Amino acid sequence: MAGSSSPGFPFGLKEPLGPFRLLDAVVGGYLVLASVPLAIGAARGIDGCAKQLAITLAALAGLALVCMVSRRSRWWFLVLLRLSYGPLLYATWYQQTATIWAVLYSHPFDGWLVRIEAWLWGTQPSLAFAQAVPWPWLSELFCGAYYAYYYFTPTMLFTVVLTRGYASAERVIFTATLCFCVCYTLFWFFPTIGPHYWFPPHAGPQLYQGYIFNHLLFLFTHAGEVPTGALPSSHLAVATVLTIQAYRFAPRLFPFMLVITMLMCPAIVYLRAHYTVDVPAGILMGFLMTVIADRIPLAAASRGTPP
Repeated sequence: MAGSSSPGFPFGLKEPLGPFRLLDAVVGGYLVLASVPLAIGAARGIDGCAKQLAITLAALAGLALVCMVSRRSRWWFLVLLRLSYGPLLYATWYQQTATIWAVLYSHPFDGWLVRIEAWLWGTQPSLAFAQAVPWPWLSELFCGAYYAYYYFTPTMLFTVVLTRGYASAERVIFTATLCFCVCYTLFWFFPTIGPHYWFPPHAGPQLYQGYIFNHLLFLFTHAGEVPTGALPSSHLAVATVLTIQAYRFAPRLFPFMLVITMLMCPAIVYLRAHYTVDVPAGILMGFLMTVIADRIPLAAASRGTPP
């Protein structure tokens, strides 16, 4: 069974994890990269940079500690922590992008996207969509799909590691983490804050129409959304990545994740989270990151892991 121990190691591992794996390199590399603009911003006295730099350096030290204590561990908790360390940082990384792009630019590039939207549609779909069909049940459906996305990563992580073993779960998390890191880096260099910050009232996500999922989604967006990250949609990029991985490693989850991902395409525009151009950009990014990650042999390049 994939989740059983082989010579004392959990989740189907045949050898210890070792001190360094490519997933660690992606997580650590992004932390090092993020520390550069944050250090520049801290030196300039830009608000928030010193705090975020301290968080980033602490996360980097934490990664080194996790790698050290888990390199030969047979404890399932430490092995699982090694796999889930990156996903635990996703929300922090996202919020940091709003601080980092402000070091590089004085204004976001939403104006360009707004002009493209007007040229394509003759209007602003992120405003007109909900106005054209202001139905609470439709808003509830879209809120439900958007809310469900936040459970994609933990659901896939635990499902795959318990049913298919560590190696398969590492492939899933490596691809998702690579996708997040590339998207977040793009948010630094091409900052866009999204419709709910760009258009009045410029206050970020508001409580949507609906019944239950609108309130649940608002709990996430009210606390976690910041003015950053419209193009490409990292939600759709990672949802695409994980839906493909579900097809490969968790086929029972695949139909549900596919439906949710498909619903998210109109949902993120209807809910004013993204412009329409962000949708194909996010899907394309998800497929591109999957193709790139598939060509990287994790096992052969990871110390302490059999080829």
